[in-house]
Amino acid sequence: MAEAARREDWPRTVAEFEEWHRHQPERWEFIRGEPRMMAPSSMPTRSSSETSFAPWIVRSEAVHARRSDGPQILTDEISAIPDDVVTCTALDLSTPVIAEPVIIVEVMSPGSEADDTGRKWLAYRKIPSLRHYLVLAQDRRLVHIHSRAGDIWRERFVSEAAVQLDDPSVRLEVDALYVATDLAA
Repeated sequence: MAEAARREDWPRTVAEFEEWHRHQPERWEFIRGEPRMMAPSSMPTRSSSETSFAPWIVRSEAVHARRSDGPQILTDEISAIPDDVVTCTALDLSTPVIAEPVIIVEVMSPGSEADDTGRKWLAYRKIPSLRHYLVLAQDRRLVHIHSRAGDIWRERFVSEAAVQLDDPSVRLEVDALYVATDLAA
């Protein structure tokens, strides 16, 4: 019963969420009308020197503002803190918000699967600048890739070799994505 009462007080819009989130001790995301507390990822964060993203990879260490502890995707229906973001525009380090993401990467845990492959994906795909959305499985070596070709999104899965993206051209070795995990080759 207390949970239902608490939900009544939760924010209903992204703007209300942003104000509410400033006062929370935990990290939260707002996904399609619902606040969701974030669990810490059990996959280690890669340093920018270990990745081949170009020209800008936004790392948690590079953006220090508010409570997000990382790059933030903010639209009219979502406030999310992905695991990695790539943008081709200059970074404004005074804000964690990445206005024009080109690649968004999420590390999917069993608890975040419904959001990462469902509600977040439905919101992310509406971002005009987004070209690729990658979801890395945490319990197996598998990268779920959504890539935009014009107005059409195509999906594929890669578990060995490399993830090859176009626009921007990026090649990510699957071994390198999982190098510091229990799933390393």
